[in-house]
Order: sequence, then structure tokens, then C-alpha cells
Amino acid sequence: MLAQLISRGTSIYPRLYMQMAALVGLLIAAEFSMGTLSMMLTQRAVYRVSQRVRRRREVARHASVDCPSGNCCA
Repeated sequence: MLAQLISRGTSIYPRLYMQMAALVGLLIAAEFSMGTLSMMLTQRAVYRVSQRVRRRREVARHASVDCPSGNCCA
């Protein structure tokens, strides 16, 4: 029944059918690209946070090497 309705609709309104198919394709592509963009932004944010943590640890490590007792007056 549904197949007959679709085939009848495509034979009567081929231009409308192609426009709807193109719209569905664009919506799927937009959804995919938004998901990809979201994932890229999330990965970038995680990378930036990890870089900040890494820098803080490196600064703390250098401070502890320069002043092992922790009571430097420099």
C-alpha cells in the first residue's frame, strides 16, 4: 500500500519528490556536519584544558626543583 502510494506520488509529482529528497538529504548532511563540528569543538576544549593542566604541573615541578624546601625568599 505504502509502496503504491510512493510510486504513484513519484510518477505524478516527480519535481516535488526530487525537492523533498534533496531536502531530506540536506537535513541529514546538516545533522552530520553539526555532530562533527560539535565533536571537534569538544576535542579542542579538552585539549586546551589538558594543556593548561600540563603547564601548571610543569611550573610546579620547576618550582619544587628550584626550591625543594618550599620556603624560598627569592
